[in-house]
Amino acid sequence: MVKRIACLDLDAFFVEVALKERPDLRGKPVAVGGRGGRGVICSASYEARRFGVRAGMPTWLARQKCPYLHLLPVPRTVEAFSAQVRERLERLCPVVEPASIDEFYLDYTGCDRLFPTNLELADRLARALAADPGLPTTIGLGTSKLVAKVASDLGKPRGVLEVFPGGERAFLAPLPVQHIPGVGPRLREALAAMGVTRVGEIVQIPLEAWQMAFGRTGETLYWRALGEGGGPVLPPAQRAPRQGVSREITLENDTTSCERLLAWLSRLVEAAALDLRRSGLTCGGVAVKLRYADFSTSTRSGRVARTNLDGPLFQAAARLFERLFTRRLKVRLIGVHFDDLQPGAPTPDLWEALTPEVRRRLPAVIDEIRARFGPTSVLRARSLFLGGPRAISAKRGVPWPDA
Repeated sequence: MVKRIACLDLDAFFVEVALKERPDLRGKPVAVGGRGGRGVICSASYEARRFGVRAGMPTWLARQKCPYLHLLPVPRTVEAFSAQVRERLERLCPVVEPASIDEFYLDYTGCDRLFPTNLELADRLARALAADPGLPTTIGLGTSKLVAKVASDLGKPRGVLEVFPGGERAFLAPLPVQHIPGVGPRLREALAAMGVTRVGEIVQIPLEAWQMAFGRTGETLYWRALGEGGGPVLPPAQRAPRQGVSREITLENDTTSCERLLAWLSRLVEAAALDLRRSGLTCGGVAVKLRYADFSTSTRSGRVARTNLDGPLFQAAARLFERLFTRRLKVRLIGVHFDDLQPGAPTPDLWEALTPEVRRRLPAVIDEIRARFGPTSVLRARSLFLGGPRAISAKRGVPWPDA
């Protein structure tokens, strides 16, 4: 049976969510990201992209390219909107795999009676999400996740692009090699040095030559150029277990302030621990990373009694920080990483004033408060040292700007 796979991408997702609070800016160049001098663009509207504004671009450069750019903070409701989209898709399609906060794979193989043609599926999905929660989409259709992904990239914005069975190689052949997922700047340069700039040129070289030159990477590249790859569409419950959870932040101003760095570390630990609890995971390993003003990076790692609670995780991270923070150089980035993940509930680290039952329920109650009133509604006192209601974005580690 021929596979029927769709890749659904929410167009300019962060901007679209932000515009729900600022509908007066629709049709104007808008970007979402950090407002400080060291801020980074998270997402840009298509009006802003015409000026060259792109995700990952420093805010100062985006303003330089587009002087009339409207810069908005990262919406606090992006995760809620993403969850709403996922729920809608799961009602319409039997297998849904979230690839990121704004991208989903769907496998509707065998649903011929429900969706006789691929375009009928795409039309139904686009209409459903345009009605509720009111978000535009681009949909790529193909026989593999890889082909569907490339089709969705080429179909933006608000388009539907279908690659028919048997046409995968012809579809990919004329495209620049960077359209293949996994081909970054370094690999693209290496391929260009070999005279390979188009996907079709990859398959003209024998597989054995790619294996000799690049090992497993070369083998993967060859099969992807033929349209094979991406694996099966898997719902979250069937996906491979996560290897780690990380959060990091590039500071607006380099600093040597131990108190300020510990305050940020506290925020990062809270954000990463929340991710653990939402995923039903505990960790046994903690690592702290510092990047200095000279761009050198140092890390320290250690073990912790298996947990997903803010308190013991921050204590472990703070001990690592004290061992790590020995240079006199200013710090520009701080990060935390939890690994050795396993499913399960933690053994509570009880406060004397709280009963075991109350202590056990406390993280879930705090999570519920943050979900309802925002991530800064409940914070540890140490975090208040930073001043103002700032928090850490779950997607890119971008700080929530002051209200």
